Amino acid sequence: MKTKRIENEPFFISDLHLGHHNILKYDKRPYRDVDEMHVDIIRRWNEVVGDEDEVYYLGDLAMRVNETTKWIMYQLKGKIHYIMGNHDRYKDISHLGRFEHIHEYGTEIMVKDDTITDKKAGGHQHIIMSHYPILSWNRAHYGSWMIHGHCHGSLMKGNPDYYKRKVMDVGCNVIDYTPISYRQVKEVMDKRSLASVDHYGVD
Repeated sequence: MKTKRIENEPFFISDLHLGHHNILKYDKRPYRDVDEMHVDIIRRWNEVVGDEDEVYYLGDLAMRVNETTKWIMYQLKGKIHYIMGNHDRYKDISHLGRFEHIHEYGTEIMVKDDTITDKKAGGHQHIIMSHYPILSWNRAHYGSWMIHGHCHGSLMKGNPDYYKRKVMDVGCNVIDYTPISYRQVKEVMDKRSLASVDHYGVD
């Protein structure tokens, strides 16, 4: 049987918090210090992302953007699209010169996916991305996904019903400090409900 293709499969990750010493404690990250964290993040990233792969980074890069931050970003493979987080300043992020695009609040993409058989979807998966989780997002009632960061997994514990829908927190501490692929996200989302909280079924 021929394997169906997912074209231009993107990756997702957020909240690296490079150089942030206290994040080791807050997230209970498994590193002795930020230097060890930096080395491991680079290794894990480059093990799954290729030079031509698209990566959507959903905000909060570093507590202070400096030469170390810049050096790390240029070690990471892939074409990185940046979505601003609450700890980011546009001036700092843009001056890194590393990103394909910088989105100040969020963005939407369509991923060509031959495994999708719903004719209404037209063979594409609609994905909404923001640093922050959104309660009601565009076309949620038609199966679009909401991918976010910001919460470091805490919202998943306090609001489990929210994650019964097609929502995922891609904070690095939630996804083993490794960019998560479209296929991996799809495996999770396929098990979740289409239920929306406020929409009455009209486009």
